Amino acid sequence: MVSSVVRSSLLYPTVRHYAVAATVSKCAALAPEIKVLNNKVTVAAYDNHAPIAQVSIVFRAGSRNETHDTQGTAHYLRIAAGLSTSCATSFAITRNIQQRGGNLITTVDRESIAYTLQITKNNLVDALQYLEFAATKQIFKPWEIADELPRLKYELFSLSDAVLILELLHKAAYRSGLGYSLFCPEYQLGKIGTESLQHFVNTWCTAPRCAVVGTGVSLSELTALGSNLSIESTDNTNEASKYYGGEIRKETGTDLTTVAIAVEGVSLKNEKDALACAILQRASGSGPRVKWGSSPSSLHKQISTAAGREPFCLSTFNASYTDSGLFGVVLCSTSNVAGFLTKAAYEWLKCFKLSDDDITRGKNILKTEILDAADNSLCLLESMQQQAVLKGKVSSPTSLANDIDKISASDVKDIADKLIKGKLSVAAIGNLKTVPYIDELK
Repeated sequence: MVSSVVRSSLLYPTVRHYAVAATVSKCAALAPEIKVLNNKVTVAAYDNHAPIAQVSIVFRAGSRNETHDTQGTAHYLRIAAGLSTSCATSFAITRNIQQRGGNLITTVDRESIAYTLQITKNNLVDALQYLEFAATKQIFKPWEIADELPRLKYELFSLSDAVLILELLHKAAYRSGLGYSLFCPEYQLGKIGTESLQHFVNTWCTAPRCAVVGTGVSLSELTALGSNLSIESTDNTNEASKYYGGEIRKETGTDLTTVAIAVEGVSLKNEKDALACAILQRASGSGPRVKWGSSPSSLHKQISTAAGREPFCLSTFNASYTDSGLFGVVLCSTSNVAGFLTKAAYEWLKCFKLSDDDITRGKNILKTEILDAADNSLCLLESMQQQAVLKGKVSSPTSLANDIDKISASDVKDIADKLIKGKLSVAAIGNLKTVPYIDELK
């Protein structure tokens, strides 16, 4: 069994939320099916006749649903997936899934948690009950939770600066809600118990916030599973996360410096703006597209001039959530030029020097990413999960590509003009001797 944190929400949010359903027949393209059951559970299926069936039970509940006193609950839930339930022990779940050659995977992001079963079709019916047990029948035995503490510590203390910088940036930008980390704070280790976990599940993992999603299975099979889920029918609403902006710095003894600069982006409420912002990210530079090549974007050229001969790496990022978003730049360099690069990135972020050719390139890159993700079974399933649970619908890659073509250069520039006016958020890790404070950038 595997559990992991979803990291694609930052660099490829639009792909994650929209890319679905690749063509698997020479005659016609298959399309995903979706419906809402009487118990308010959303069901989405894409029967692509793949030999491996993938079924997910997804809840619209993530780290943003924690409180100040329960930070780390989502991390604990991910770690606790597959432990004993009211219907089966941890050994029974593990043995019965593994004996059938299956996998049980748990993924978490700021707005959702997904329990996924991967297994051959002939073993699907027998294994589905164990997926249901893991996702909806948890009892969180205190001694089993305590046994997972070493794993929590290992994950927490082995995080890279690339992961930490985005966690700190969210904290600086939102403080609470979306600002709560995907990882348990050190001071919370060992303090999240059975009652906290059970209360979180009972409050947020309910039928109106649930989706059953699958690939390689029919809608009728998933409908049967979704109809029989034993979960609460209440629907608690999220408290909107307010964007504040701010700064967090973390000094370490390394020679490298990692800096993230961002402004408030766009939410998923307006699909046209979300697509325009995703195009803006690709047009601005999200890394080289050719081996041994470099980005042709104005941002990369501006940073290269500031860096001189010093090595560096950078990428823009775009995180879109249901009620807010972040757009910015992450860069890493040696400490002696980090300050110059930070200032150069800030100057670019406050003017967005983009040509029509840059925007055309960004549209082509985004369409390629979406269509490529639709050909990957895991990306396909993850995309369907997020669309079903957050938006209540699933879009095909063809329709999305057509929507991207409808986005004009002026639409992208309008979004850029809005972002320019946004309040700044900054996070920095490493040797910060040359990195300017946020008030020195204004």
